[in-house]
Amino acid sequence: IAAVRAFRPEMVWAEKQEFLRGETIEAIRADGAKLIHFTPDPYFSLSWKRTRLMDSAMAYFDVLVYCKSYERKRYEALGKPLVYMPLGFCDQTHRPLRSTDGQWTCDVGFLGGWEPRREKFLAAVASVGVSLKIWGGYWDFLRDGRWTLRRQIILRRLAGGERFRIHRNATLAATFQGGEVYGDDYARALSGARIGLGLLRKVCPDQHTTRTFEIPACGSFLLADRTDEHQEFFVEGKEAEFFSSVDELVEKVRFYTANEASRQHIAAAGRHRCLTGRYAYTDRLQDALGRIKTLI
Repeated sequence: IAAVRAFRPEMVWAEKQEFLRGETIEAIRADGAKLIHFTPDPYFSLSWKRTRLMDSAMAYFDVLVYCKSYERKRYEALGKPLVYMPLGFCDQTHRPLRSTDGQWTCDVGFLGGWEPRREKFLAAVASVGVSLKIWGGYWDFLRDGRWTLRRQIILRRLAGGERFRIHRNATLAATFQGGEVYGDDYARALSGARIGLGLLRKVCPDQHTTRTFEIPACGSFLLADRTDEHQEFFVEGKEAEFFSSVDELVEKVRFYTANEASRQHIAAAGRHRCLTGRYAYTDRLQDALGRIKTLI
């Protein structure tokens, strides 16, 4: 509150706020600022993404910015002005960053947490004989297959009701590079993969995610789940490729790892679309702020 009074902003953007209380928001508004809330995550679809404090604070914001189209009706029920802002990429971080270090290079790369469907699809890719690398959370159980209560609780939550078992998988374990990576290492991992996989989560009905844009922005070839939103953002077969089944994924991995010219052409077109389609967060924010100003 002291910072607001010293700076006196016209607008305060609260991103995935988990600590602001309603009375704090009211105190900020009393000094003339408008309050905007945005979260890059599903808010209503995953109970473990919500808190009572966030639920109570939502009513105090002037405008709610959301990125999950399937949650629009839940946001509308709050009775607040809404602005839809798709996810995007950070042009300062997500850019081609090739490395001569072999730890970052592979035919197919995936950055993301474990989920049963993802395990199934990645196991199929690994069986093709291409070099696959995985970075992300909660894949480590594949190394030893050891059951622990903590693993069971976490994986059950991530599975979202889908059946799974804790087991050892030596083939997939060999592709696991470690947990999450950030900053330049994140860009190196995406840039070093000839094909970047965009496997969406099924625990919630996502149509796109941050890697939808980060993969092509880093100059890699985007091969992702076929969804309406993915097909709106990129032209299939020209700026990205999509799949609707394990068989189609494997078929396209085989084709594009064997046809380098086609892969490079689509990867370059995908990056061009990111740059010209206003998919960078600087552009996303500029567009969103323009709409917000008409609402407050």
